[in-house]
Amino acid sequence: MRSRWVQLAGAAAGALAVGFAACAEAAASDDQKLHLATTPADFAALGLGQTIAVREDGRRTQSSADTFEWWYFDGLLDDGTVVVVWFGDNWFYGLHKRAVSIELTQPGKPTRKVMRTFDAAGSFATDHADIEIGPHSFKGDLDTYSTHVDPAETGGLGCDLTLRRRVASYRPATGYIEAGTQYFAWLVAVPEGAVTGTLTEGGATRQVTGSGYHDHNWGNVSPAKIFDNWWWGRGRSGGHTIIASEIHGKAAVGGASIPLFFVGDETRVEVDAFGSAVTPTEGAPVPHPDPRHERPIGSGIAFATADGSRAEFKVSDHLLTSANLLADAPIALRAAASAMGLKPWYSRFESPISLSLPGEPASAGRGTLEYFELK
Repeated sequence: MRSRWVQLAGAAAGALAVGFAACAEAAASDDQKLHLATTPADFAALGLGQTIAVREDGRRTQSSADTFEWWYFDGLLDDGTVVVVWFGDNWFYGLHKRAVSIELTQPGKPTRKVMRTFDAAGSFATDHADIEIGPHSFKGDLDTYSTHVDPAETGGLGCDLTLRRRVASYRPATGYIEAGTQYFAWLVAVPEGAVTGTLTEGGATRQVTGSGYHDHNWGNVSPAKIFDNWWWGRGRSGGHTIIASEIHGKAAVGGASIPLFFVGDETRVEVDAFGSAVTPTEGAPVPHPDPRHERPIGSGIAFATADGSRAEFKVSDHLLTSANLLADAPIALRAAASAMGLKPWYSRFESPISLSLPGEPASAGRGTLEYFELK
């Protein structure tokens, strides 16, 4: 999901403070347990249909201290570069700013990241994606998106990129993961598309091409309050686009695991499964490639369905981001977290992918994989 989640590093202190308080809560009653909203009544209550509408990628929340919302783009470029751009309102839950972030990882070089936060309200359309924050913008209509990050405002790192959808938009059922009145929502507006345009770094602008992805998240609760951890991966293998995740809920919302698994190409959806229809399997623990990370991490995660469809993402030594989410937190918060044995961490890898589909030869590909630890 969003990932997207790399942006949490700078904002984690406030969100995690909310989440820590949840650790002492009693177990959830049935109506408060974490679940994916899937019933016809859920669709009706949310005003959604089976077909994704352009308006769903517009603003979905009211501007409020009780909500958050962001739009995420990443590109796996033909020259091996990985670029990530993120536009957010309420700069993660409880932090009342707008934000724009751009990350660039070139082959053999460390990730360079620039983030800007803004007090000004920005502009957010509700009928389609049309976001303006400072001099930066993100606009689109499910089919075609433009992303502009002004290098003059960021100190030299920017982009003008176009993303043209090749795989149909996706959401698992309604896309709402709920616990009572609390929710976290997810729409994958572009599971995969063609990327063209320019990247600017250090005063030099170059043309780029590649494969891209865009999703959109919003909600009314800190994920740190309802989730313990999750895996999320996306990429391509043998002409197929794969998106998969597994979310573990906190005991306070029932402790459920919610797996999601999507495979599609330019002509059809091949897998759209979630919940009990998906079997996730985490790989054996291995040392984290970042020596600052003190505990083992699964070597990857696989997702399988009963018909034999299976995708596996693996961690790699190509570590795009590794962040201690409490590194910049106040001393009191760090002390409280330590006393509770909490070590929240965000890891993002470039990932090899293997895919098996019924009646087709197995294939290998490339993507990204993230592991987000909130405990």
